[in-house]
Amino acid sequence: MQGTIFEAAAKLSLFGLAISLGPEIAFAQRAADNVTTQSSDAFGRTVGTEKSGLYSSDDVRGFDPVEAGNVRLEGLYFDLVDKISPRLVDGSSIRVGPAALQFPFPAPTGLVDYALNKPGNAAGLSVTLETGGSSIRGYGGSAEFKKPPGGSGIGLAGGLGWRQAVTSEGSRYHYESAGGTISWHPARDTEILLFGGGLFVRGDKARPTIYVSGSLAPPRLERGLYLSQDWARRDTDTWLIGTNLKTSLRGIQIEAGLIWSEKDNHSTFSDILSDVTSNGSAGRHRIVANLGDRDASLSGEIRAVKRWAGSRIDQRLVASVRGRSRQRRFGGSMALDLGATSLLERQAFPEPDIVIGPKNTDHTNQLSLGIAYSLVSRSGITLTAGVSKSYYRKEVSYADPSLADPVVSESPVTWNFGGAYRIVSGVTVYAAATSGREEALIAPDTATNRSEIPAAIHTRQIEAGVSVKLAPKLTLIAGAFSITKPYFGLDASLKYRELGDLDNRGIEFSLAGRLAPGLAVVAGTMFLDPRVSGEAVSEGRIGARPVGQLRRRSVLNLDWRSKAGAGPLSFDLAIESLSGRAGNAANSVNSPPRTVVNLGGRYRFTVSDKNLVVRAQALNAFNVYGWNVSSSGGWTYIPARSLSLQVVADF
Repeated sequence: MQGTIFEAAAKLSLFGLAISLGPEIAFAQRAADNVTTQSSDAFGRTVGTEKSGLYSSDDVRGFDPVEAGNVRLEGLYFDLVDKISPRLVDGSSIRVGPAALQFPFPAPTGLVDYALNKPGNAAGLSVTLETGGSSIRGYGGSAEFKKPPGGSGIGLAGGLGWRQAVTSEGSRYHYESAGGTISWHPARDTEILLFGGGLFVRGDKARPTIYVSGSLAPPRLERGLYLSQDWARRDTDTWLIGTNLKTSLRGIQIEAGLIWSEKDNHSTFSDILSDVTSNGSAGRHRIVANLGDRDASLSGEIRAVKRWAGSRIDQRLVASVRGRSRQRRFGGSMALDLGATSLLERQAFPEPDIVIGPKNTDHTNQLSLGIAYSLVSRSGITLTAGVSKSYYRKEVSYADPSLADPVVSESPVTWNFGGAYRIVSGVTVYAAATSGREEALIAPDTATNRSEIPAAIHTRQIEAGVSVKLAPKLTLIAGAFSITKPYFGLDASLKYRELGDLDNRGIEFSLAGRLAPGLAVVAGTMFLDPRVSGEAVSEGRIGARPVGQLRRRSVLNLDWRSKAGAGPLSFDLAIESLSGRAGNAANSVNSPPRTVVNLGGRYRFTVSDKNLVVRAQALNAFNVYGWNVSSSGGWTYIPARSLSLQVVADF
């Protein structure tokens, strides 16, 4: 079978990861994972399988940073095609506000910074078994190891994971993941990393997506009612393989990374229900089939960093070369028109003969040369500035000879500058302005030009705020921001194109740290005022609110552990409260607001000096019904209440 853990092991063996676990190796110590206690702010953090904060890798201040290309691995730029195997990374952090000042060449809308799963100072083996979760039913597990560098200076880390589940819509699927890292320290100030990982999904059925008609929301559907087609399944392989180098050369720090990111869509289907009314009828039911699509990118960055550390001022000068070469194979999809239907009961259709047409290709090359400077003084002043010159070229070749093959070539200059000042001990103000150039979102399956990616767009962000240390381990951050970008959507002919300009203005608050011994908090709120302007709005063809964007998001995570943080028992609470959002381009309908509560607990104990944790959670504990709305106007309901049980053992 193509795309399995066994294939992953074969590919990773190219990097020497075909290893035996001898007596000197144990594991990665997952029993201590706790996203609430390990978060330094409320802007977004993942640790293992847990998440907290206002933002995530697909939504920062109303935008998708991964689609935009604003991603870092170990602090270095790369072009991420899709998701990363959880066996390859320990977690990620969203860098906005004061946290983004430390990064040279930041991007508008912030950054997603991934941390590799690397060998540590101690050997370890961690085994996780779990059941339940966001699925109705399911079970899975993982095993991860770490082997620290020995006398040869070579260390190892990696793992395997799997899951069998039934989703909240009643679809069965199978999921596997693999990943590994080799670290080599040939000298005291030199580290070389070789890493690779894969993520494989089999049998995940296309979830019906609702597009409403008029000004009424869809009816409340029975969650868990299986409405999918058995043959409309998603089979995908996602790969990430690369190398990182950090060394010192005559007082200059050299940092470099080169990464191959690839997603192979063996089969993907979209199940689209259009013209849906409040009684559950759908005027049109379509399934769009795609086979053999591929998206791959070779990208990376090399930096030369010079530091001057004085008694009063630390300075840093960074020269950088960043680049990517990305190729896509897309199109040729087959649209199956199944006529009118109802959302209230399943209609099964026989599997058709899928005929895929010729594929289009999309090739993007980009090279960026940049220089950045930063200054940090003992008196509490921080200054950062950077400028980059990019050389961008995008070529699209359509299989249809009647269509022109567009070529876009530009050489923009982007810049950033910012600073912070410590007014008094524990109180720091900050401000920054950033311009950028990034990829637009892919045209949705409801578009006549589905799967196309427009040429890269120009973006700009300004922000300012204050950080206040309320206690030694408790920090409050309050900030405001304004982000401007071109706005893309569906026009009257359902073509996905630029329709105007989008300005996301907002304020955000973050509180994170220790409220008391054993009591940790991560709390935040974002208020957003997104507005679209331009000809399409002034003529009344679309509304002034972008589809699918929230006006408010509030989160609260509390974690209390007995015996002032040293006891075996802990309880945790997670609350997410969301405003409604525009449910269609005309702004004639909005999804309702919702508040979801998750309750959980951990019990820690030892067996033969090995650490174990039993973790139980009630997700959506009060069984709230709610809707998500995509940027193209597709409605899907949120999962019902579910229970999860996880056992983690560190050896």
